[in-house]
Amino acid sequence: MSAPTLHSLLEGRRFGLVLSAGYFGFYGHTGFLKGLAGAGLSPAVYAGTSAGALVAAHAAAGLSIQQIEETTLSRKRHEFWDPDPIGAVRNAARGFGLTGLLKGQRLRSLLEATLPVRTFEELPHPLLVVASNLTRGGPTVFTEGELAPRLHASAAYPGLFRSVRIDGDQFWDGGLVDKAPALALAESELGRDLDAILVHYLPSRSRADIGGPMAYAKALTAGMAGLRRENYRLQLEVLRSRGVKVYTVVSVLPQVSPDSLEEGFSALDQARTSCQRALARPPQEFEPI
Repeated sequence: MSAPTLHSLLEGRRFGLVLSAGYFGFYGHTGFLKGLAGAGLSPAVYAGTSAGALVAAHAAAGLSIQQIEETTLSRKRHEFWDPDPIGAVRNAARGFGLTGLLKGQRLRSLLEATLPVRTFEELPHPLLVVASNLTRGGPTVFTEGELAPRLHASAAYPGLFRSVRIDGDQFWDGGLVDKAPALALAESELGRDLDAILVHYLPSRSRADIGGPMAYAKALTAGMAGLRRENYRLQLEVLRSRGVKVYTVVSVLPQVSPDSLEEGFSALDQARTSCQRALARPPQEFEPI
């Protein structure tokens, strides 16, 4: 007797969807949602970090897959790119720290314009978002309050965006401390009574050619990618010991950056295909690249 496919394990069941952090991973997560919708699968709860949090929020807000896809593919660099090097230096001089080049005001405005609701409480589907709390030195889980500031905080990529202040604390990208918050979802009120958790995981580069003028930065990036991977692996072990069913789909996609947004079309399509293939076979063990 053949093993059940991932689709058969999710069909008709109440499952939560976790979308991982991933540098400009909006396209990949949108493609994954498109694959789920094409297979007739609808998550009951959404969770995410960084780029995953942004896509999860739009899905939790009730936007159709077509609307999310159009919103994602129509993005232009100038819509979120607001560098302010002088202001960054002034912030540092005033004691706020030199935390990033981009002000983040355009990203905040973009979120406010594309989300049909203002708060977590107004969402038609439950949502959990993780950000890195620099003030307290750990992750903060958001499930209530104003949406745009908390999504902005979760997606404030270190060095690129300035840190975000919420209730007196400073926040950066949630991917620093929790790349794919499956455990946070399982331990929250939103995770109660779920039959399973499905994770779409976009792997970070954990190996680098450490050389050249950017050797230090590349070494840090590679080391942090490895730590995030191992953190997620530990989450899976904890959840397995508690009897929580977690299925992870890893998608290796074309690299997208502010200078290559056109690659997003290919990333979206490949993620949709990745979802379709994963659903058609038995669940795979988590083996990141």
